[in-house]
Amino acid sequence: MRSAIAGDAEATLFALTERMASQGVSLVPRVVPPDSDFRQWDHYPEKDAVSPSNRSRWFYHAHPPEQREPGEHGHFHLFLPLAAFGGIEPLAIPEPRNKKGKSPAKVVHFIALSCDVQGIPTHWFTTNRWVTNEYFMPAAEIVERLDLFDVTDAPGDPLVNGWLTAVVALFREQISDLLRERDAALAGQSLDDRTLEILSSGPLEL
Repeated sequence: MRSAIAGDAEATLFALTERMASQGVSLVPRVVPPDSDFRQWDHYPEKDAVSPSNRSRWFYHAHPPEQREPGEHGHFHLFLPLAAFGGIEPLAIPEPRNKKGKSPAKVVHFIALSCDVQGIPTHWFTTNRWVTNEYFMPAAEIVERLDLFDVTDAPGDPLVNGWLTAVVALFREQISDLLRERDAALAGQSLDDRTLEILSSGPLEL
């Protein structure tokens, strides 16, 4: 089912941004409270924010300081459910166990959103398959399904869930272009090449 926000994404995004501003709490502090013991690599929220109705999901995390881009605090990873790709053969499947020894989630990563040390989103980027250990789908198939991303009913802060849903809907064309650039960068390359991590990126300009 197409996201209900997609039809009026711009108005929704700015309304939610204004509500956050009026409360004096921006996007990242709503996910990682300032008084919490923020640990690199940990997922925030711990078990990800997963929509019970369509299984779209997101999580926020940070790499060690030496692996971050200048001025970066962390980033959101956004996923569509594998079920949305019924009958489509993935370009690669996950390793049978993730870094914590658990079975990987049945998800398709489509974009990440980086945030600076003030917690302000700055730019999008795409990654190679090994980064998120996911079912890696062709860009064309993901683009056809971007309107399905909807985490408005996921547990947690409804302003964050609504904002992420709206920003994907509003910037759908830019995300689509970045996914196509991702596939072009991977042409003839290995999906498991550890030297190929970030494959495309572009600014988030509100």
